[in-house]
Amino acid sequence: MWWRCVWLCFLALSVSSVIDVQARLVRNHVSSICSTWGREHFKTFDGDVYQFPGICEYNLVSDCHESYQEFSVHMKRKDKDGYPTVSHVVVTINDLLFYLTKDMITVNGIPVKTPYYNGGVQLENNAVYIKLQSKVGITVTWNGDDAVMVELDADYVNRTCGLCGDFNGVSVHNEFIHDGRKISPIEFGNKQKVHRPNDDCEDPSEEEDESLEAVLDSCKEFQTTCNQMLRSEHWSSCTKLINPEPYIQACVQDMCGCANSTNDFCVCSTLSEFSRQCSHAGGEPPNWRTPQFCAKQCPYNMIYEESGSPCMDTCALLDTSSLCEDHKIDGCFCPPGTVFDDISMRGCIAQSECQCKHNKIYNSGEVYRQDREECTCVEGRWACQSLQTPATCAVEEGSHVTTFDGKTYTFHGDCYYTLAKVESKDHASPKFTILVQLVPCANQEFDTCIKSLKILLNNDRNNVLMFTSDGTVKQNMQTISLPYHSGDINIFHASSFHILLQTSYGLQIQIQHVPVMQVYVSLEQNYRAKTRGLCGNYNMVLSDDMKTPQGIVEGTAVTFSNSWKANLMCRDREERLEDPCSLSVENELYAKHWCALLLSPDSDFAQCHSVVDPEMYYKRCTYASCNCEKSEDCLCAVFSSYARACASKGVFLTDWRENVCDKYTRSCPASQIFSYKHQRCQLTCRSLGTMQQSCTSDFLPVDGCSCSEGLYLNENGICVPMAKCPCYHNEVYVKSGKSINIKEEHW
Repeated sequence: MWWRCVWLCFLALSVSSVIDVQARLVRNHVSSICSTWGREHFKTFDGDVYQFPGICEYNLVSDCHESYQEFSVHMKRKDKDGYPTVSHVVVTINDLLFYLTKDMITVNGIPVKTPYYNGGVQLENNAVYIKLQSKVGITVTWNGDDAVMVELDADYVNRTCGLCGDFNGVSVHNEFIHDGRKISPIEFGNKQKVHRPNDDCEDPSEEEDESLEAVLDSCKEFQTTCNQMLRSEHWSSCTKLINPEPYIQACVQDMCGCANSTNDFCVCSTLSEFSRQCSHAGGEPPNWRTPQFCAKQCPYNMIYEESGSPCMDTCALLDTSSLCEDHKIDGCFCPPGTVFDDISMRGCIAQSECQCKHNKIYNSGEVYRQDREECTCVEGRWACQSLQTPATCAVEEGSHVTTFDGKTYTFHGDCYYTLAKVESKDHASPKFTILVQLVPCANQEFDTCIKSLKILLNNDRNNVLMFTSDGTVKQNMQTISLPYHSGDINIFHASSFHILLQTSYGLQIQIQHVPVMQVYVSLEQNYRAKTRGLCGNYNMVLSDDMKTPQGIVEGTAVTFSNSWKANLMCRDREERLEDPCSLSVENELYAKHWCALLLSPDSDFAQCHSVVDPEMYYKRCTYASCNCEKSEDCLCAVFSSYARACASKGVFLTDWRENVCDKYTRSCPASQIFSYKHQRCQLTCRSLGTMQQSCTSDFLPVDGCSCSEGLYLNENGICVPMAKCPCYHNEVYVKSGKSINIKEEHW
């Protein structure tokens, strides 16, 4: 039974040791820190300072006592012009892999900009350090040069491995005394090597330990110098908290290692480390650097401090909540009253000069709008307010509907359907009915197209505007020329691809007719809860959007849509469950190849991924491309739908037609130009002679062909200067320079 007593005693001692370490962590912050600095110095969590000259990639610290590893920190040193530096640091936290270099940071292989936030991890990069903090209880700080520091929560006591040791509070044990055998620092360090494919670096030889001891014996002359420096009265605040002896020995080795060069320079990294450890322990290190001794050159207009705050204010961090804990460190800092501009990299500036960033850089006072929010940049912070913006219902690719409230569904119709209807007698919300004609596309059994759109003004069947898929506009079956203005209504070409209908009472309709017809109906807030039809009831509730004319909420898109047939003689449509890509391998390969551009991190669409999820559009794209007679037309329609969704969020995509859908950019008439951002009506010669010579620009930018600034479209579709425009009278064009009689007057 004796062995049981021994085991119980050992268990009690182990538990006692862990509790003791955790208690000391509360008292002494340094006990939770592991660091490496200079050419080859390391300090474990348990306080051992040793030298390991390896230049491979090594495990600095990992969570090693669990079946599921929460974190790991790897690092690699290199010799740069005779000076040691850390080439990269790799931090893995759960399923996120951060690869840190001085010039670039990637997350799971994708370059990111800082400050970066994801999965409880905050990553900062400024002129002082690169710092990663995670809510799992780890902080990694790298000065971008030779020093890396890792701080852990007490939860990881006796749970770590790597060059930082086991964090059990017992010096030497399990690091340099293992299984009752003393091992050298080089043997210990070599065990932490990370084996990478094609990595041909060699482990340092254990014979280097013996040669190191011989060198140190021959360098006793530096012992006095290092002793005088680190035990001087200037460092008394630090030596009361931290034993300086390990750092004195590191200092001796530094001076030994470069006895033939400037000795002062050789000890700078160890003095910096002692200063950092002192700050973390609660001491106040002196300003030990001078212009003649370890002088530090700071970039921009920054100044060097021994005990600066790692929570240094930067413009990008003003608008965030920092996880920073204020343990002083040495480094370059902005003077009091200024912040560091990490957005445009202008150095230290007054906070009032800070810019804001949202996909692009905004100066203080500039505004961006997205969805129902308007944000103003105010001294580096966004000040946002809700807007009473219109809601939009869309019918895209002939079969995909998005309601005013944001519900999406698919329906393949073959009839006129009530898209949106307002019957209110409220003067602020005039009545109207919008009918959409959905039909099977030519020679296609499964493809669905929008053939036409009708607007019954004031719900009067004798006052009808009609838009067809070929771009024709009719009023009461009579073709009308654009621009058209009558009473509260204005209709014009926004570009060769898009027609806009604007009203003075809060209704706006965008009709796209190239490459296929797509419709976007926007309503102001005064129509809330007043609409019915395929676009839903605009009450900001998704669950009741599929309400029939009888007030019954349907469970499927097909039964709901059939209930809104405008002609009861049309047959009800049936629900489609088949995957159109299963019908043609060739179509499927085409769809997946080109639609993948929506998801690619390297495509022109990638800049919008953070604000509009491309996954739904990818599914639409493959569906439409497989289902469509002209696959490229349907593909390009989905791409343009995604670009429009991005524009509604304030992200304007350009150049996405460079490698696909480019026939539309090359098909402009000779006198017109292609643009991705038309936001005014196409000015025509005819518009010069009307009361409505221009249009409001409160619509999303659209792409297409149009005349360049200062030119007007004449009756032949040619862009000409104003001086060459004909006049227009009684449905007849009069050439420039000709004269006519109007009411017995000569013009």
